[in-house]
Amino acid sequence: MDANKLIVLQSIDYAIHPHCGICGWSDLSADGWGYCDAHEYEHRKHSEQRSRLSVHRSGSCPEFSLDEQKLAALGLHAFREFVR
Repeated sequence: MDANKLIVLQSIDYAIHPHCGICGWSDLSADGWGYCDAHEYEHRKHSEQRSRLSVHRSGSCPEFSLDEQKLAALGLHAFREFVR
């Protein structure tokens, strides 16, 4: 990363907030929707069976676990220090 860009990003307290798109628990499709493997729920509407929780790439929860490969796949690896 350009040194001057880094200085400005640091000076403005730039942050990439934890979200499902870079979380190791998520299993997402190209449209940004998918499932969270950290959470499930009892699906009462159809079957009353336990179901994987549907989530969107932009969401987040306290169970966030950074996945370095997903970060790199989104082209964000150079911004790793800004994930908070």
